[in-house]
Amino acid sequence: MTSTAETLAAGPGPAPGPSAPAADPGVPFPRRISPDFRDAHDRHLAWPRSFGFLSTEAERAHHLKGQFPLIAAMFYPNATGAELDLGVDQQSWYFLFDDALDERWGESPERVRNVVGLVREGVTGAASPLPLAAAFADMRRRSCQDMPEDWIRRSAAHWTSYLEHHVHEAHSRQAGTPMPLSTYLRVRRHTIGVAPVVDLAERLSSCVLPDHLYALPHLSVMREMTKTFIICDNDLVSLDKDEALGERNNLVLCLERDHGLSRPRAVDRALRRRAEALELFTGAHRALLDATSAGHLDPAERDLLHRYCTEALQTTIRGAHDWHHASTRYHG
Repeated sequence: MTSTAETLAAGPGPAPGPSAPAADPGVPFPRRISPDFRDAHDRHLAWPRSFGFLSTEAERAHHLKGQFPLIAAMFYPNATGAELDLGVDQQSWYFLFDDALDERWGESPERVRNVVGLVREGVTGAASPLPLAAAFADMRRRSCQDMPEDWIRRSAAHWTSYLEHHVHEAHSRQAGTPMPLSTYLRVRRHTIGVAPVVDLAERLSSCVLPDHLYALPHLSVMREMTKTFIICDNDLVSLDKDEALGERNNLVLCLERDHGLSRPRAVDRALRRRAEALELFTGAHRALLDATSAGHLDPAERDLLHRYCTEALQTTIRGAHDWHHASTRYHG
């Protein structure tokens, strides 16, 4: 097993599979990583194991394959120590939850609804004895410590939406009927889990926005394009894996079914959709800078917005893209 640190040092990762795109779509943001990455990698298995996960060598090897300290260190390049550990633990939890649905509960909407209900209690601090729920409650409690009410309320809504939309996916699997493209994209905007990642970036990079700044229209466009870019990027790199597992809800597969496209044309359409999302993101950022420079924001508010755009949104796009093309979760 190659460690995360070794993979990072070796380069961007293995060559793409037969359906995967080239690794770099021209992301114009610098690649960054926390200086505490290697130590975070060395200590990151302790947290899931404390809740009873990863009890066997095979389970630990599978978890290491995801390289979650790598993605957290790129999402949160300013974080170190316990703060970076919180980011790593969130990524570990995402994929423990994802794997549990894939392997144990995902075919039954009722079971998914029950699991989601237990986990959702942790949004407000309650801790169910179910390990997934107890781990989530611990992560949520640490995330909310000393945070303002604006942030706590927004992030609670994002987590609730993330969890509840997994029930929609379970209904699709049980029925054996893949989602139409429009439905898939609507559900995937929540289950991709981008909103909680950006929320945590506000905390870990000291760029927490009050509601009146968070609601700025150009920022809303940038957040939506962040989701679109990552959906496209993730579905392109996971296409071969999804097909092998019989997963039919993937952007490329939806494009093939809904538009009657060949595989190469569907991949090309997904690549163009990803590029358009990046163009809209950068255009909205320019418009935001123009609007705020001519507006009534004070220098501190303008600086906070700048940090949010660069330290939360841009790092999420760049970090997700680099991780997608490095992680052996998709290429090994």
